[in-house]
Amino acid sequence: MQKLLIVSDIFGQCQGLRQLLQDLAVSECSIHVLDPYQGQPQSFSDEQQAYQAYTECCGHDHYASLVRQTLTEYTDPLAVAIGFSAGASALWRALAKPDASLVQQAVLFYPGQIQPYLTLSPGAPVHVIFGASEPQLDVRAACAALSQLPGVQASSTVWQHGFMNPASAAYSELGYQQHLGLLMEFAAM
Repeated sequence: MQKLLIVSDIFGQCQGLRQLLQDLAVSECSIHVLDPYQGQPQSFSDEQQAYQAYTECCGHDHYASLVRQTLTEYTDPLAVAIGFSAGASALWRALAKPDASLVQQAVLFYPGQIQPYLTLSPGAPVHVIFGASEPQLDVRAACAALSQLPGVQASSTVWQHGFMNPASAAYSELGYQQHLGLLMEFAAM
């Protein structure tokens, strides 16, 4: 059975993540979820409240360490690692470590905090999918820089940061459905 890791955004185990897990459950995968809140269900009223909880509970450096530690615990290959927003940035940082070699491929959605780490070289093929714009970085320049790295494909969408999460103000049902299809393809590989 294929193993799949999902590294959540700042919303953690929210209704949107539960929907994604339900949608992915039709694939023949064993799905593990890592989130900043140690698996505790979350329900934030908006992104500002979620970000405040995330920074108080975890923060970017600690989340990257959690992801790195989780990757070291796998003894069998991990078919796909998927990260969203802060989780995508944390996953990017963890994939640059030698102990991430069991990850066969990764998909990172809108890793807005990747700017300081654009020169890291991941140990697995990575698809980076940005929103149309990011407050912390120039998406076009980031895509160009990342695409120069071996095994990295980077692109942007017409949707904004958060388009995969119904809890985000930028959620897009069309964007979600299109990229859910992509994730299903990766899960089936």
